[in-house]
Amino acid sequence: MAMHQDAIKEHIQLWLSRTVENGAVRESFESSIAMGCDIGNIRPENQDRVVCVQVQVTACDAFVMGILCDGMGGMASGANCASLSIASFISSCVNNLDLPVAERLLGAAEEANTDVYSMYNSNGGATLSAFLYDTAGQFEAINVGDSRIYANFAHGIKQYSIDDTFAGQNADAAGVHLSKGLLQYIGVGPDLKTQLVKLPKFRNIKRLILTSDGAHYIEANTFKQILNQKLSASELCNRLIQVSKWCGGYDNTSILIANDLLKVFAQPEKTSLPPGTVKLWDSFGEIQFIGAIAPASIGL
Repeated sequence: MAMHQDAIKEHIQLWLSRTVENGAVRESFESSIAMGCDIGNIRPENQDRVVCVQVQVTACDAFVMGILCDGMGGMASGANCASLSIASFISSCVNNLDLPVAERLLGAAEEANTDVYSMYNSNGGATLSAFLYDTAGQFEAINVGDSRIYANFAHGIKQYSIDDTFAGQNADAAGVHLSKGLLQYIGVGPDLKTQLVKLPKFRNIKRLILTSDGAHYIEANTFKQILNQKLSASELCNRLIQVSKWCGGYDNTSILIANDLLKVFAQPEKTSLPPGTVKLWDSFGEIQFIGAIAPASIGL
């Protein structure tokens, strides 16, 4: 029997709210993707959440998502807002398999915004950076707030998301920390405007990077030099976290790096799950929900 959508959301939120270490890095998909999350040197609580998700729709069809949320520290329950945002976002994507990828992501952001707004009435919120890539080769990315999406093409590292801040709307902010004062965030309410991130041709992406603003204290050239190194995704996550802490560790730092998404589904026998399964990784562990997709949704 398939899990009810609200049950999936509740279980994911509970799992993301568990007690974990102060920092860790974890790999998935034969080391193609890695996530790092660290409390930093100053903050009493880690309000960041970053996950990699695999949804096995049928025996042959699947998609993977990377999702990063930074709970807003100046507001109520930042960590819970981040956990709820991710749980709601995943639940919506799983429940709307019939929608085109871009519509699915935009709708999931709207649903997460509604859930957080309903609970906190604009007094709590989170950023959200996410991408979805499927076995058919479809790829889309979205962004809300001042977490960021970078990509490495032949010409080097570039930020492709636009910070939802006054400064971010008027400057190339890659590798430069900007103060909060967000114009958009998950939980803002009816005025949410989600960015569909416009990336150049996806097959040319050598490396895709999601970051929370703890990483943005790293000086721009240093940030780019680190990401241009020929290291594994997990080594890069570790290095960026350590450098952010050397730069003061003023905020929580979360990073997701995909060194080559095209390799994710290259060996189906190593990546396939039972149809209807949703698998999550974060920096501290992993969990599976078997039968999370209704048979009618996957054509069984």
